[in-house]
Amino acid sequence: MKRILMERGDQGLRLALMADDVLLAYAVDRNEGIAAEEIYLARTDRMLPGMEACFVRLTPSENGFLPFSECRERPKSGDRVLVQVKKPPVGDKLAYVTEDIALAGRYAILAPFSSLRTVSKRVTDEETRSRLLALARNLAPESTGLILRHESAGVEENDIAAEIDGLLQKWRNLLTLAASAPAPCRLEERKSALRRMLRDEQGKIAEIVTDCPEEAENAELPVRVCKAPFALYNVESKLKKSLARKVWLPCGGFLVIDRTEAMTVIDVNSGKFQGSRAGAESAFLRLNLEAAEEIARLLRLRNVGGVIVIDFVDMETEESRKQVQAALEEALMGDPVKTAVHGFTSLGLMELTRKKTEGGPGPLIPCPHCGGTGIQGGVTPL
Repeated sequence: MKRILMERGDQGLRLALMADDVLLAYAVDRNEGIAAEEIYLARTDRMLPGMEACFVRLTPSENGFLPFSECRERPKSGDRVLVQVKKPPVGDKLAYVTEDIALAGRYAILAPFSSLRTVSKRVTDEETRSRLLALARNLAPESTGLILRHESAGVEENDIAAEIDGLLQKWRNLLTLAASAPAPCRLEERKSALRRMLRDEQGKIAEIVTDCPEEAENAELPVRVCKAPFALYNVESKLKKSLARKVWLPCGGFLVIDRTEAMTVIDVNSGKFQGSRAGAESAFLRLNLEAAEEIARLLRLRNVGGVIVIDFVDMETEESRKQVQAALEEALMGDPVKTAVHGFTSLGLMELTRKKTEGGPGPLIPCPHCGGTGIQGGVTPL
């Protein structure tokens, strides 16, 4: 059973997603700064012709970086432009913005300035994919792009159409607002961490356990009031262990996780794992299968984005490697953020890429109790 824990703290509203006793996701909702998905009526500021880009003013005090490749028309200094944040600011790096607006719902993504009608790459069954492609072409509003998400499979057409109508009306409202609003200003605020988590896990949450029930009034889920839900479910201890450089596996092996500028590297070690010499291949396979499941959980929990390389314990047969890759792909299916598994390299390393989201490239938010800094604030699947 999945449940959401919510607890009010000094840094803001803290949320944890639990599957029985396992911590799957964590977020701190502080409602400050620039966040991914937000839409701004910006004003172009400084042109950078040598970089084929410009700076845009998002707020009176904050700028964004707009490449000309993300523009519908090459702007001039002082132009009013409607932009969406693709990547929030990180350290000295400005927010990365685009004019290619995308409005995301549970089942569909509306792209007002695109003509693409397609289906999420996470839909791999050919029959389902063919059916959804036809549906996307049929339901897409005129001169508007549409992507049907993985969650749309198995959903009634009327429900998908209703959501698309809602997204289209939302877009019309944004255009009306932008026509009279002063630039720069924010037109579409970030979704709360609770709303994003509910969107990601729609239909899978049994209850919300919280010490601030007023925050869950519109969640349409059973709410259980508890004085200290994080303490009740031992969240801080689980968080500390999950954020450590060395993470132990139940079988006695462990993972070593290092984050560099270029990539995140994960090393699987046998540690205290015991396996008979006669069955070394099957023993190492069992260790790697357990590691694959835990790695999928940690990528989501830590909100790791970009290139990821995994050094599993060496296996001799191609069949064993295929089983490990299949297990990793299956475990990643529960992650709302797009992750692509590229397979084993010639050196025996597993390569994958995970989409950078607000939580991925955003500022690290240390746990106020354990001091870990592997978690970042945000759950934003696009």
